Amino acid sequence: MPSYYNQPASFDNAVTEDTNKFAQLPFYLVKNEVKVFPRWNIYDQLYGTIDWEPNMGTTMTGITPQNSPVAEAFFVPNEITSVPNKDVYEVDSVSQSATLKMHRYESKQFNFIPSFQAFWRDYIKFADGDIARQIAVSNNMFIRTQMWAQSPSVFIAGSGLVSAPQGAVNNANTAAGSKNVAYILGALIPNIKTNLSLRTLYSAAMFMKEDIAAPAFEGTMNMPKDNEGLMGKYVIVGSTEAWDNFAFDKDTQLLKSINLDLLFEDFHGLLFGKNVYKFDPFPLRFKADGTATPPQVQVQGTLRTIPNPDYVSIATSPYEVAWILGADAYKTIKVGPPPKEFATKNMSASKFYSLKWNSEIQLTDQVLITYADGTIDLNVYGTQLKFISQCTHGILAGDPRFALPIIFQRTRPALVS
Repeated sequence: MPSYYNQPASFDNAVTEDTNKFAQLPFYLVKNEVKVFPRWNIYDQLYGTIDWEPNMGTTMTGITPQNSPVAEAFFVPNEITSVPNKDVYEVDSVSQSATLKMHRYESKQFNFIPSFQAFWRDYIKFADGDIARQIAVSNNMFIRTQMWAQSPSVFIAGSGLVSAPQGAVNNANTAAGSKNVAYILGALIPNIKTNLSLRTLYSAAMFMKEDIAAPAFEGTMNMPKDNEGLMGKYVIVGSTEAWDNFAFDKDTQLLKSINLDLLFEDFHGLLFGKNVYKFDPFPLRFKADGTATPPQVQVQGTLRTIPNPDYVSIATSPYEVAWILGADAYKTIKVGPPPKEFATKNMSASKFYSLKWNSEIQLTDQVLITYADGTIDLNVYGTQLKFISQCTHGILAGDPRFALPIIFQRTRPALVS
């Protein structure tokens, strides 16, 4: 029988409980992560096509085949009675390489014993969801940062397309040869004339289609199911603020093909019949001095996390960046658990523990304890726990021209007409 009573102290001293009985906690956390990750994956949904595998090396290399050019404006074959001419085509390829990056994410330690009654349902779920959110946001910012760095052009609202440096950026955005603070302040900001107007988007979309022949999306890459509404369209990624301005745009009635009410999956609207809009919760914003503004801050005293007042203020951060994206601009390393692997109800514990994914979040008691007198001890009693995760970030350019940044002046509708 499974339980015994009133036995001597030496009875079953070395026998441990079947750990599979308690395997619900990891499953519970994974289900939480499966819900959290997609909510914050913006660019990863569009470009996350490379499955992460252990020992895959430090460098990714991609080969992109190139069509032979259409090299004649007129085509006049010889008469059928004469010897015909012929075309001989050669298909070339472009090689792109990128190094992989790695970053670690951890929660602070939390005490198991005092929080025992409410620990599993509330605190641990919230902490797990928070670190999953931070990983997803960081990966999106990584992808966006690399797109910003590698784009050979910037579309300036009211002025049009300009060539741009493609050097690697750093956290301070001061790296030489990049789209650094000096470049933003000197080459971009003085030429911004309008907000993200429909006419600006129309011009940028025309450039994507006509000037560089960027391919349209044929469905999303990293979502649980294909999104047919994206077929044959470009994706515009921008803020809800910029989107809400379209209702007051002077060209809304002129451009009859605009449907702002269309909603499917995470995509909104149908602009000019060939563009859809996706919200970025934390768009890239710049101050008048060319420095970027972080989106959130924690209020001292109350400890509440709120939108950064400098970030939301148009007076303080008057400039913003949106994107118009075509397919095949980049391929990125997938981050987060694959939802389909955890959709089944009959997953065994052995199957669960054999699955590995990039940025897997683990609950561990492998920590050190610092007592009040400064003494450091091992966590042998398991009273302290924390979350840990290690994530491989990687992005490989296909054709950086197909991800075009649009910098514009922020605005909001007037309170009076």
